[in-house]
Amino acid sequence: MRASPASQLGRDIKLHEDAASEAIIRAFLARQEDALPVLGEETGWAGRPAGAEALHWVIDPLDGSFNYFRGVPLYAVSVALCRGRRPLLGAIYDPERDELFAGGEGLGLRVNGRTVVAPAPARQMLATGFPSRADVGVTLARLGDLAAGWTKMRMLGSAALSLAWVAAGRLDGYTESGIMWWDVAAGLALAQGAGARTIRCEPLEGDAVDVLVER
Repeated sequence: MRASPASQLGRDIKLHEDAASEAIIRAFLARQEDALPVLGEETGWAGRPAGAEALHWVIDPLDGSFNYFRGVPLYAVSVALCRGRRPLLGAIYDPERDELFAGGEGLGLRVNGRTVVAPAPARQMLATGFPSRADVGVTLARLGDLAAGWTKMRMLGSAALSLAWVAAGRLDGYTESGIMWWDVAAGLALAQGAGARTIRCEPLEGDAVDVLVER
């Protein structure tokens, strides 16, 4: 287990490492020529909030914070370039396995610089999750309905890592209801780059979304 969390409310946890990681990423992006606005999980918007068609960055500095806190090696850093709610390219870094997933629509998918061609689609392994703000009863009922259509279900505890593994063909699908936009923006770009057959992202209140991706 890591050091004590900065805060914990219900099923949501905030770590000092979350804020430190976001600060490093924001500082790097701010040094770039023609720096774009940034939306981050920890501190919201930097620069003017982007309009519907304005380019901006969306970052989740540590997706899978509870896993990281407990020493479970399933977490990632996620950065996406977006135009509104359309992710154009994404990068997800898995520190535990030293894997960098990068790609986007028309760009393909690369892992550590090597082009990845996912295996043929299969309806076997579905990744999902239990968002910290989700209604327990509704989520459990939804998971029961999902289980009938898939061979296996997995909860990694990181939406970003789940989507990266779907894009790479290690998993076959991912769905989650009420997940936050910054958790999935980069992963949706990777899915586009990998040529996923189904990509749905429906906005909910605030920055929450419903997501379904199938290879």
